[in-house]
Amino acid sequence: MTKKIRKIVIVGGGTSGWLTAAILAKKLLKEPSGEFEIHLVESSDIPTIGVGEGTFPTMLDTLQYIGISEIEFLTCCQATFKQGIKFDNWLHTPNSLKTQQSNTLSGQTNSYYHLFNPPVVAENIDVVSNWVASNNSKVSYAHAVSAQAYICDNHLAPKLFSTPEFKSKTRYAYHLDAGKFVELLKKHATLNLGIQHHIATVKNVFQDEQGNIGYLISEDEKKFEADLFVDCSGFASLLIGKTLDSPFIDVSDILFVDSAIAIQVPYTDLQQEIPSYTLSTAHEAGWTWDIGLASRRGVGYVYSSKYSDHNQAEKVVRNYIAEKTGNMKLSEDLPARHIPMRIGYRQKCWVKNCVAIGFSGGFVEPLEATAISMVETAAMLLAGQFPDNDDVMPAVAKKYNQIFELRWEKIVEFIKLHYCLSRRDDNAFWTDNCNPESIPESLRDKLALWKTFPPQENDFASRFEMFTLSSYQYVLYGMRYNQTIQKHADIVSADNASENFVSQKIFSAIQEQGKTAKVELPGHRELINHIYQKGNTNYAN
Repeated sequence: MTKKIRKIVIVGGGTSGWLTAAILAKKLLKEPSGEFEIHLVESSDIPTIGVGEGTFPTMLDTLQYIGISEIEFLTCCQATFKQGIKFDNWLHTPNSLKTQQSNTLSGQTNSYYHLFNPPVVAENIDVVSNWVASNNSKVSYAHAVSAQAYICDNHLAPKLFSTPEFKSKTRYAYHLDAGKFVELLKKHATLNLGIQHHIATVKNVFQDEQGNIGYLISEDEKKFEADLFVDCSGFASLLIGKTLDSPFIDVSDILFVDSAIAIQVPYTDLQQEIPSYTLSTAHEAGWTWDIGLASRRGVGYVYSSKYSDHNQAEKVVRNYIAEKTGNMKLSEDLPARHIPMRIGYRQKCWVKNCVAIGFSGGFVEPLEATAISMVETAAMLLAGQFPDNDDVMPAVAKKYNQIFELRWEKIVEFIKLHYCLSRRDDNAFWTDNCNPESIPESLRDKLALWKTFPPQENDFASRFEMFTLSSYQYVLYGMRYNQTIQKHADIVSADNASENFVSQKIFSAIQEQGKTAKVELPGHRELINHIYQKGNTNYAN
């Protein structure tokens, strides 16, 4: 007999569990008929990992969808605005810069931005090729194609005091305190969205004759039955891995990092500027993240244990904090949290009547802060194509798995791009990352093509890819890969001098917009303090 899918049990809380619960509830519990039930079961003793604490611009739509105001979110989660990522020391080893003076780009030789604003587009004009041909020795790619680079340089906010919630002058996302975000989601989902919350630790999982999960038994002998289970149990992968044995695709031969150290750094001055971007700084065997929240900074080191031991890694991150704060004692006294990471993803994130969302389905390092966005995508896709009954579930699951297999593959490819273009030589970690055998074949093919032709929209065939043309352009040209396509750009430029002239005018206009933004936009810290002090839904009040 056909069985309707009406009762859902989510196993695990954290960001993935509660965000999934809120999205599903908004879609399925909007009618007061009581037809659907959504239960969330979580243990009381599992901490939120919260590596990265960064989001994508998609979070604005998600918050509006589930009904959380921006003011409430910002003030409850110590959140700030994020307009992109700044990469420091990724191109060269810092002490090698003295030999790179001929490549100096207005102080940007060893830094570049991956911005949320897409590059400027002009009709019938190849702006990028003209930048490569004639302008790349004067100003960085990001500064040439987007005023947002200047906004980030000057630690400006993405909006005015009078700009309404979720609106902006430039595209933005958020930095947040993951633990506080979980508490906000939990409160909203249980009080406003109808989620039934249970504190329990799952002890046993029982399957029926067809291999579907039938019910769970907790340590206190409670029984949880459902038609559909959502595995948000994190790296434990209690359902999708341990019970249903979905194969794990290990990508550690491509992405080498497997460990992280996280440290919360207090501000010594609550008036100091807050960068409106994530700062990613390359080090000997990995990179540090540096995120400015309203009341503290989140700093951590992501590294490979093959190329560095844990003691050396902790020394790296503490030295980084000491350098940035000017206070070695502060750095030495701060508690550090060591986090092992398993890099890869499940071959199938939907098996039988179980869907894995969050770390249980996969995790790649937090370089581009993909974790929370992947939860958003997974939960939205599940809610949007929720199977009405078990007869249609296999077809829905097949499509879901195809989408996520592609999405994971392309995320891995994009993150590898950052490493394989580096010219750092201070550790085998970096030189091994440039070994062609460690680079996915699909990425090798793209890089070979892009030696002659700049990347184009047609190089990105699926709308389910998280990173497409503009993201690749920011990284490729930030890492100076454009030098290899100089010949093509020269031909383009020579063929159309008038097009080159128009491009130069566009670049000049971008610079002027950057100067104007410095006058018009408030400082990031200034706007954050204003929002926290006013605590209402109108920035202008």
